[in-house]
Amino acid sequence: MNKFLALLAMAASFLAVSCQKNDDDEDDQKQEETKGLAIKIDGDFSDWAALKPEVVFSAKNNADSPWDAVAEIRCCADKDFVYYYIRYNATAAKEQLADNDALNIRLCLNTDGEFTTGYQKYFLDFYDFIIEGPLADGAGKWTAFDGTLHQHSGGTASADFHELLKPNNNLVMGKGAGSEYEILLAREIFNNAVPAGHKIGDTFYTGIRFYYAGWSEFSNMPNASVADGDGSGWGHLMKVTTAK
Repeated sequence: MNKFLALLAMAASFLAVSCQKNDDDEDDQKQEETKGLAIKIDGDFSDWAALKPEVVFSAKNNADSPWDAVAEIRCCADKDFVYYYIRYNATAAKEQLADNDALNIRLCLNTDGEFTTGYQKYFLDFYDFIIEGPLADGAGKWTAFDGTLHQHSGGTASADFHELLKPNNNLVMGKGAGSEYEILLAREIFNNAVPAGHKIGDTFYTGIRFYYAGWSEFSNMPNASVADGDGSGWGHLMKVTTAK
């Protein structure tokens, strides 16, 4: 009888441990499912290589485009942030930084997938918002990205944008090293600043325009062959789906 009771006690103990383990596993699984993409904006780009291919959307420079200063861009998003990765042509980046160039950019966004309003120049699709600012300082050093948010105004032929957020708004941050740069865009800050119908949803469209210090353009991505579109090498915006 004592042996039987001992076996029952052992079984109960095992069951309790097993249930606790299953509960812990379920908690770990839920935590894994709800946490964001494991990207740190620190100038170490190895975490991009570790991402699952299906959550990263990328475009490489079209060899038949008129541009060659930028080799590749990537974009991915989770429920809290949108992430960008930029890989410059190493020679171009070195020369531009040596010339103390600010390496200005404009992140272009179409958040609602509607392509009859917005601004079209430099991309074959309309976009409604730009976030602009420099990636490097006047000394030719990579610096943090502090972008100003603008929304397109007027008709499709208009190049007018009005400011929604000034600098120092915590909307974006960035870090560069070598010929690479990465950016984080805070979705909540963006969505609180734009009209209700233009919040970043599960699917959105984006591209990047690149400029010298004086805002003269030297590349845009995604780009296309000069034989496509109007011959300017403009490309379609990149479609991005939020990882869940």
